[in-house]
Amino acid sequence: MTQTLRDQLYTALKQGIVGKRLEPGLVLLEGNIAELFGISRSPVRQTLSRLHEEQYICRFEGRGYLVGASPQEIVRRPLSEGDFKQRGYAPKVDRIASWRTHIDSVEHAIVLCSIKGAFELNELNLSKSLNVSRTVTHQILLYLQSIGLVEKIKYNSWSVVPLDNQRLHNLYEARRQLEPYMIARATKHIPESTLNSCIIKLEHAAESYPDIKGELLDELENDLHHTAVSLGDNQEVMNMLRRTHPILLVSKHLLGRVLKLPDQAPFFDEHLWVFEKIRLKQPAQAGKLLMTHLERSESTVLDRLINFRDSGDIEIPSYLRG
Repeated sequence: MTQTLRDQLYTALKQGIVGKRLEPGLVLLEGNIAELFGISRSPVRQTLSRLHEEQYICRFEGRGYLVGASPQEIVRRPLSEGDFKQRGYAPKVDRIASWRTHIDSVEHAIVLCSIKGAFELNELNLSKSLNVSRTVTHQILLYLQSIGLVEKIKYNSWSVVPLDNQRLHNLYEARRQLEPYMIARATKHIPESTLNSCIIKLEHAAESYPDIKGELLDELENDLHHTAVSLGDNQEVMNMLRRTHPILLVSKHLLGRVLKLPDQAPFFDEHLWVFEKIRLKQPAQAGKLLMTHLERSESTVLDRLINFRDSGDIEIPSYLRG
């Protein structure tokens, strides 16, 4: 499981203390640790507080903490990467991993609210709600902006882009213009192992349906609409398609989480038809079937959107304001 910044830092410091690489009496300072690991002071402060509560470190009259519950002397030296090396490797705090631990919950709340209408997001309140640094919060928001869920409006504020009927139509229109072209190109490049994996997953899901999880539906959607399409080998087109991602997020965050799965498998056959044409090296037919799938999908997702907008309940988090 991906760890938060605090968890990663806690593990590194605790292992250093228990393994005697950080000697008893060594002074631990927020600034030194933050600089060494390349993170802000907030997670450092919280981690040191936790280690203090667990009596791995202690307070003293000077600034910072001392290693140990009651060391006999004070050791003043800056920490270095070598203090954390184990078997020749120096552990690093992965900030990307840290912000990704919060993506699903924030994305879920924003997608549901976007279906209901316009909301404003306060960056400082989001940071407090998640109990993370502003650096982590900003990474989350930049990701959400890149997939078309939020837009920056002023210093600490972002707007949630409403997912109304017209926007849904516009997003599908963009996909219909771009995806068939990309899947036709991908037909020439997609590895047989990737193709077989996508087909096998779809067939197994169809056999098990509806006894499957919503996460699997999201994975199957991405197999066609991202993994296969991206093999069309045009990054500029993929950058454009990235802004249409809210289409996939409607199903991801509604089906199996807020709404019951439909009685019949939602798209398995249509995806299989596209993949079969790719297997037969028929790019034009693969593109045509993908176009048909996107046309049918729009009406299905629109119905889902309208039903949830009219009757679905949402819990508005503290960082959002309608």
